[in-house]
Amino acid sequence: MIVKVESGSYGFYHTWTLEVYGKQYYLGQDVKFCSRVLGMTPSEVVYAIGTNRLDTDKGAKALARFIVKELGITKSSKIQPWELCSE
Repeated sequence: MIVKVESGSYGFYHTWTLEVYGKQYYLGQDVKFCSRVLGMTPSEVVYAIGTNRLDTDKGAKALARFIVKELGITKSSKIQPWELCSE
């Protein structure tokens, strides 16, 4: 379980893709996903996972575990790959 981070257009934002249980969920823009889907600010998410280093495996895995727990994603979830996206 991990969140893959990619730079968006002109480096102004990042996009996230959650890889969990053999599936990939495109989450979209980092700030928009935090506010619209998680209902949190990015700084609240950083505080909750204990790091802002998403460029490390430890940080990316902590973020993935947090998202899975907060959204109740399980192996049997019927969520489509695009349903969590926030652009």
